[in-house]
Amino acid sequence: MGEMITKPDANPLIFALANFFFCGGLGYFLMGQKKKAMISIGLWLGVFIISCGMLGIVSALFSLATTYDAYLLGQKLQAGESIGLNENGLEALNAIFKD
Repeated sequence: MGEMITKPDANPLIFALANFFFCGGLGYFLMGQKKKAMISIGLWLGVFIISCGMLGIVSALFSLATTYDAYLLGQKLQAGESIGLNENGLEALNAIFKD
C-alpha cells in the first residue's frame, strides 16, 4: 500500500483554506502529500496561464474540488486514521491523482 501519513493533531479547516487560497495545493503539502501538492499546483497554474485567465472558472472549480478533498482527508487524519501519499477523499480526483 505504500507509506502512510498520520497526523492526529490535524485541522481539516486549515488544509481546506490553504488549498482554496493557494492554487489548490498548499493544504496537501501541509498534510504531507507533497507529490499531490506539486501536481495540483502545476495543473492549476497551467490552466490559468495557458488560458490567460480566460478559464478562471475551471481553475476556481478545481480549487473548490481540492478544497473539499483536503477537508475530507483532514477529517480522517484528525480522527486518528492514516492516509496514503496520494489518497483522495473525492473519487472524482482519482483520474488525476492515483496511488
